[in-house]
Amino acid sequence: MSGDFALRLSDLRKEKNLSQKEAASCLGVSQALLSHYEKGIRECGLDFLKRASAYYDVSTDYLLGLTDSRQGLNDIYEDSVLPTDNEVKVKTIFRALVSLTDKLSATGDITDNRLTEELLLSVYRFALLSARYGITDKDWFGIDYKDGDVLSARILDRMFAGTRQREKSASSYDIEPEFLKTVISASETLIRDRYEKMLGI
Repeated sequence: MSGDFALRLSDLRKEKNLSQKEAASCLGVSQALLSHYEKGIRECGLDFLKRASAYYDVSTDYLLGLTDSRQGLNDIYEDSVLPTDNEVKVKTIFRALVSLTDKLSATGDITDNRLTEELLLSVYRFALLSARYGITDKDWFGIDYKDGDVLSARILDRMFAGTRQREKSASSYDIEPEFLKTVISASETLIRDRYEKMLGI
């Protein structure tokens, strides 16, 4: 295993603001063994690699230094249930997005152009957020990024409000996808929490 693994393992722990003792406990190894992995003194086994990948929510390829992309998204099109489907992770959200986009396109009621516009504005809002944190250059935006946030939110609200509701209420899914239930539940928890804070409850 290359030094990339040791460095990435250490960096991921520090990003979470965890001590070696805390991370070792969560990963099911001793602090001394984790220290050896992080220093590149010892190589880990496959079981540890999988546990670390799941714990830090990164692909094994990223941990091993084979890619700079943290998320291995090769299995987002997988129909079977993944072990991570009941956890709110980037992969879970991507799986829900891909699945819902496919189902909405298949209804014939919503055009691909409409779905593209909704996704486009949603990603644009992520870019605005990254500009606020200095990750994206504010000069890339032709609209002031604060105005862009408000305007894109209003357009998304109107697009959503203008969607015709279908008569059919039965689910078009043959099974209830775990990843979709996870995303809905986590979103509603977040909405309730933020709404209560806004109202000062």
